[in-house]
Amino acid sequence: MSALTDASQVSIEEQAAGKKTQADCPRIYTLRAFQAGLALARMLPRWASRAIASTIGQIEYCRRSCAQSALRENLRAVTGRSGADLERLCRENVAQFSQMLADYFYCASHSTEKADALLEAWHGKEHLMTARDQGKGVIVITGHLGNWELGGILLALRGLPMTVITLDEPSTALTEWRDAYRRKLGIKTIAVGPGREFAFVEMIQTLRRGECLAMLVDRPYAGTGTPVQFFGRQAEFSSAAALLWQHTGAPVVPAFVVRSASGGYCSFAEPAVPMQSREDSRSALAANTQAVASVFESIIQRYPEQWFNYVPIWQSSLPNDAPSLHA
Repeated sequence: MSALTDASQVSIEEQAAGKKTQADCPRIYTLRAFQAGLALARMLPRWASRAIASTIGQIEYCRRSCAQSALRENLRAVTGRSGADLERLCRENVAQFSQMLADYFYCASHSTEKADALLEAWHGKEHLMTARDQGKGVIVITGHLGNWELGGILLALRGLPMTVITLDEPSTALTEWRDAYRRKLGIKTIAVGPGREFAFVEMIQTLRRGECLAMLVDRPYAGTGTPVQFFGRQAEFSSAAALLWQHTGAPVVPAFVVRSASGGYCSFAEPAVPMQSREDSRSALAANTQAVASVFESIIQRYPEQWFNYVPIWQSSLPNDAPSLHA
């Protein structure tokens, strides 16, 4: 267990939370903006707040050239689209992201019954139940795709004890606001980052209690990810889930909540990601992280308009010769 206090362990924790940087956070990402969104969601019907959010999102997107460039490159790599077709996809992506945020405020400002009513279908529930029945806890992995906050709510409402991994928001006030919102729904939080040296121990304890531990894994903290082949190019993915599996044996289950054509949401879970044991733990960690990334490829290809990454995923600074992780 001495590895748990390693400096490298902290970076794994940061990966699990999907660290935000100043470049990630638009100027509207403040407590005041969140309070305004909450107030609008209380006063307006859902369709109106979504329309307003979509307009604000498009305006903000047009003002952020770095976000435009990153989104175009990310979606080009995923879909192979270009020109006007790619631009239409980018615009749809921004609209979907803005409307997802509007629904976040809708859920925060209304009863849990209204949040639950947004769910039209839930597929793959048996994968979560099978994983839970093993008695080792469940590592629920998701990404910046669809409405990941709603996913935590839905699992909590269905009696699956949920703990989410998070880093601090851009301001302490916003961090406290979001933590209070989650607590109201029965969702616990493990904060990671500087000064949180025992967070990894808390994660392991959560799993050993048989609970669900949820994390974003598709955008690791800069410089701390594990190299993987992702859509035919080298990128970095969080190895947090694979490392936790090494310590606990808890199944790693991908789960997502995506918007449907009718405007509601569909939730689905995939079978647990097959994990390998090897004498060389570093080699196993790399192979298992690649397995996670490969599952995400198939999901993202199905929903590129709901993959919300406005920072570069494929960094030119990465080495050109990615090692084979499939051996």
